[in-house]
Amino acid sequence: MKVLICGAGRVARHLLARLGERWQVTLIDKLEDKLQDFIPKFQNVQKVLAADAASPVTLDDAGVANFDYVLALTENDKVNLAICKYAGSQGVSHLLALVNHEENKGRFQEIGARPILGSTLLAKSIHHYLQDPRINLMSLSLGQAEIMEIDVSDHFQVVGKEAASLSDADWRLVAILRQNEMFFPKPETVIEAGDRLVIVGQPDSFKALCLHLECGIPHFPLGYGPDILLALVPGANNEELIKETMHLAQNTKVKSLTLLVSKEEGDIQDALGAWTQAIDIKVMTVEGNVEEHLEKMGSQENYGVMVLHPFEASFFVSLAKPTLISLAHSVSCPLLVARQSHPYERILVPFNATNKAELALGLAVDLARQFESEIAVAVVEEPEFIRGVEEEEWAESVSGRVRELAHIHKFDFEVIIKKGNPVKEVVALAKDFNLMVMGSTTREKGLFSPHVGERMAQDVPCSVLIVAK
Repeated sequence: MKVLICGAGRVARHLLARLGERWQVTLIDKLEDKLQDFIPKFQNVQKVLAADAASPVTLDDAGVANFDYVLALTENDKVNLAICKYAGSQGVSHLLALVNHEENKGRFQEIGARPILGSTLLAKSIHHYLQDPRINLMSLSLGQAEIMEIDVSDHFQVVGKEAASLSDADWRLVAILRQNEMFFPKPETVIEAGDRLVIVGQPDSFKALCLHLECGIPHFPLGYGPDILLALVPGANNEELIKETMHLAQNTKVKSLTLLVSKEEGDIQDALGAWTQAIDIKVMTVEGNVEEHLEKMGSQENYGVMVLHPFEASFFVSLAKPTLISLAHSVSCPLLVARQSHPYERILVPFNATNKAELALGLAVDLARQFESEIAVAVVEEPEFIRGVEEEEWAESVSGRVRELAHIHKFDFEVIIKKGNPVKEVVALAKDFNLMVMGSTTREKGLFSPHVGERMAQDVPCSVLIVAK
């Protein structure tokens, strides 16, 4: 097979390294210096011409009509178009051109040449990476389709749904990479957090796909469920608790409210008199202590958030397990410990770069967008003998991750760096905030040590949203 290559650049070099001996190559380039080592280095290069490849005279000298393929690979679209036009007029049926400006693509297609959008595709891929490093996007050569690889975050609406939900007129889920293994999903395959989705779609369909995945519906609390569960107990300030729950419901898009009350609580209709949210309200009356029913209800029903007063277990019970943290790990939704510190104008997020801390920060961003709030991220450097690494090195690494997450979420965080005991430092900071959102990785406590997350949740003066799943 005979191929005429116009343009002795990097593309030509990589191509010649892949072509076998059966190819007979003629190479044209203006610069003689670029051509000197092609014949000795590539055995399939039979002839080189130092001349203007856009000139019909040069192409005739090369014998353009006798080639099976003509490749126009210069960095100038006008030159490449002239090469393809003349080669086509001489009867060459296989024409390919490197197109450096996307708006010229149609001109090459009109004359029957296949365009390769080299630098345009590269720039587009880099642009998407700079917008969000979780995304890898590659347009196909003709620009008529795109392959997108998207990492599924915990808060994506598609988590827990079937693969069929990602079928659309403009894109289709074709493969999933899960734990470094690729498989082709069936319509009923359930998408999991941490999956990498391989999607084929129309050009520039990424924005619409992104909206479908995570932006169309607020993540919290609907990402967990459409209902709020509010636990009312005798002796608590239930009227104020209802007001804070109303504040949460009015600023999110929950659909219903379930009130869990004991028979001892009696009629609560007066407390609901100020409720103006147009959502369904259901009252469930239970025997005995309401707190004893929370774990069972929160693990079985489809709740988006569980709201309760800041109860604390007795001293002897708390020795065995951290009360609030243990409950947060037992239920399927975040746990809001309400201290009537609404409206949620300022949100504090303790951050140590764990997966749960990142999940909490993402949830805080979603809340902040719905409540129009500010977010401060607290990074507390513990002594080296506790953490096991130098303080400055750890703090720099964590702060870098906060900056990256700010870029990913497109949200400006105030970063507060403190040194010392995490509980004391965070509790002191929380005095200036209305809500703290914290992630919990560990459910159990040490034998003789307090649970850091439990102490934070119990001691801060503001409301606390605990995210464990």
